[in-house]
Amino acid sequence: MSDYYVIQVYTGTEKKAVEIIKKNVPQEIVQDCFFVIKRRKKKYQGTWHLVEENCFPGYVFIETDVPQKMAGRLASLRIYARLLGLNKESFYVQPIDRQERIFIDSITNRASDVRAIDISKVEIKEGQTVEIVSGPLKGFLGKVQKFDLHRRKAIVEVNLLGTIVRTDLGIEIIDKV
Repeated sequence: MSDYYVIQVYTGTEKKAVEIIKKNVPQEIVQDCFFVIKRRKKKYQGTWHLVEENCFPGYVFIETDVPQKMAGRLASLRIYARLLGLNKESFYVQPIDRQERIFIDSITNRASDVRAIDISKVEIKEGQTVEIVSGPLKGFLGKVQKFDLHRRKAIVEVNLLGTIVRTDLGIEIIDKV
């Protein structure tokens, strides 16, 4: 099984970076290259609208077995793409933790070309206890730091190479007891 590595790019250029990497780096070096979007509802102009936002702004994920070759190819591309976890003295590249890879694979839809995190459905029980009924966050309640029920989002923390990255994922309240 290949590992995931993280590349830092300029915020807003994630899609372009993925396209350039997929076009210029052979598939025997990079099996997959993606960024993650999240779907959530935002209220503006008095109604709720479904929006898509970048889940980890400035980060692109690469799946590879040969990180040294990948790092060499990245250096030759005409984009800013800094490989995170690279120790230049030993040329060791640190992959993301297996638990975080499992989490990313579980909450995103891997079948599609774009890795998207859909909205999770929640129920509010007695005492304002929130239970995740369905969706990508089901089974990952430990990753949720807090719920913002007014804005319909769950604040989630992900550890990427020793750095805690917070992101908010969409929730939909289906029942209030």
